[in-house]
Amino acid sequence: MAIARSIAYKVWISDAVSGNYVKQEGFNPNYIELDGQQVSRVHLVATVVGKFLSEDGNYGAITLDDGTDTIRAKAFGPDVKKIDSAEIGKLVRFVGKIKEYNDERYLAPDFTRELQDPNWITVQRAELGEPKTREAPKPTITPAPETPAQSTISSESPTQSEGDAVTSANKVSDTKPTETPKQNNEEHMPNLLELITKLDAGEGAEMTAVIAECKLSEPEAKLIIIDLLKQGEIYEPRKGKLKVL
Repeated sequence: MAIARSIAYKVWISDAVSGNYVKQEGFNPNYIELDGQQVSRVHLVATVVGKFLSEDGNYGAITLDDGTDTIRAKAFGPDVKKIDSAEIGKLVRFVGKIKEYNDERYLAPDFTRELQDPNWITVQRAELGEPKTREAPKPTITPAPETPAQSTISSESPTQSEGDAVTSANKVSDTKPTETPKQNNEEHMPNLLELITKLDAGEGAEMTAVIAECKLSEPEAKLIIIDLLKQGEIYEPRKGKLKVL
């Protein structure tokens, strides 16, 4: 009796890595729990950022990155042919089973195919929505301690200094009112690419150093780095390292 193949669910890698892993007995596949679904196979659109093939050809692994996290796909014996054509820096469609061994969550490949059209990234976002890790934290404003003199002033009659503060805040909020986050990202991408190249001593630039020196806030810098990874402009040869293609 043939065993029906499990559905391959489209997911973000961060969800595949963080989902609760459940082991089953016998022929029942292990799975992760996501939004009430038992997900044993995943369908990813991601960039290949690492690759290893053993000399005897009996083992291979590729590292996939979709901007939310990374995960390795490992193949043994004849299954190595399912990943051996994957090239670092290329966008691929990957389908495989979720596995776990020695506290490492990884994937066993069913197939890997290169995607020529980068618009598949847009399709992925439209289908799954923006992942939580992409959301920049909302800025928090800590009010200055109120002095006794301030507490006696009516809110309907602001002092001159209070009025200046309001005017100043309005000026800041009115700066570039029509600029969108995407436009802002595209404006800073060339500078970030140049900085990554400058800080790359051969094995890639440290992401923390790039963020520290790019003169942007950490959330802004991370969003731009994610977009560059998705567009295939850069890749991660190792976790926390960035390299321009």
